[in-house]
Amino acid sequence: MRIVKRVLSTYSADNFGFCSALYELGGLVVMHDASGCNSTYNTHDEPRWYDTDSMVFISGLTEKDAIFGNDDRLIDDLVKAAEEMHPRFVAVCGGPLPHIIGTDFQAVAKAVWRRTGIPSFGLQTNGMDSYVRGAGGALAEIAELVKPPGRKRISLPGRIRINLLGVTPLDFSVNGSVREMEKYLEGQGFSVLSTWAMGNTLDRILSSADADVNLVVSACGLPAAKVLHRRFGTPFAVGVPAGRENSREICAKLREAAKSGRPVGEDRMAEEPELSGSEKQGGDGTGARLLIIGEPVLSDALAREIFLSGQYEKIRIVCPMSGVPAELMAGKEQLFLEQELREACACADRIIADPLYRRLLPGKEGKFISLPHTAYSGRYYENEIPVLIGEKLNRWLPL
Repeated sequence: MRIVKRVLSTYSADNFGFCSALYELGGLVVMHDASGCNSTYNTHDEPRWYDTDSMVFISGLTEKDAIFGNDDRLIDDLVKAAEEMHPRFVAVCGGPLPHIIGTDFQAVAKAVWRRTGIPSFGLQTNGMDSYVRGAGGALAEIAELVKPPGRKRISLPGRIRINLLGVTPLDFSVNGSVREMEKYLEGQGFSVLSTWAMGNTLDRILSSADADVNLVVSACGLPAAKVLHRRFGTPFAVGVPAGRENSREICAKLREAAKSGRPVGEDRMAEEPELSGSEKQGGDGTGARLLIIGEPVLSDALAREIFLSGQYEKIRIVCPMSGVPAELMAGKEQLFLEQELREACACADRIIADPLYRRLLPGKEGKFISLPHTAYSGRYYENEIPVLIGEKLNRWLPL
């Protein structure tokens, strides 16, 4: 019973992350599960559902199909829908029941591609891992479709061409943060070729190999960065340009990666024991004064800016979601049990986290600094999500 959550919620599931990453790209995206199982996704986790068209569907898995493993019906339905709707690609994933009965989504996708000629791919989601794994896997599949670089795009002299990888509303909301990030980087002398995957067309994303360097702005973007590095040798840096000093460091990392041709920044926290090393946290981190709970790349940005400001010397970062690439977990902890998270909150002076975590310490809500996260609390606090790009983070920090 230790794994039961009494007052906390769960992070958006991997199949929802899969759909979120592909939502705007013109593909036929299908969750294989019982009818109605997509309602949680479209009512809680997808802020674009009511004003942006997309081909996201549920397969309508029946009890009979589950018992007899009728994959032929799924394939036939996918082929029929693809022939009627003419999507740019077909993508299929699943929920818990297809995971239990062992549906092979890669095989299903291959059959659809063979019969329709439309690029198709599947991901073995289970509806229980976090959105990071699903969104990361989806963007990695799109990276496999990127066209080889042709004639280099024309860019202003001295400007480094970049792609932003890992941009979904689950992490960045629809409050203008994405445009603010593009605007900030353009103002620092970069040319943003594509943003994976909000506000861009698939054609623009498929031309991403023309970039000089990629910027991974969330854990969801790292798998795609690795694919593009493997296929085209495109280097990448990791970080969100949030905060005055941290943003300058991120821009320096981008220039360094573009110049050296090697990835920069995956292990940045591991190189900074003053932020997260055991000698600063008392071994298990219980001596930390500031606790940050959330997505690891943004948490890094918050921690770095706060540390550089001199407000806190001891900062503990907890990432309570599964599926995060190991490279991004250096200097952080993964705590999943409610009691462990309660204890972590109890020993911190201040806590930056989604407002739902206030439930862990009734009567001590003043310790919490609210930073709503769509992937955790859905759209409940969407009007309270701040824009933290550049110096906006410094103006927001209520420390």
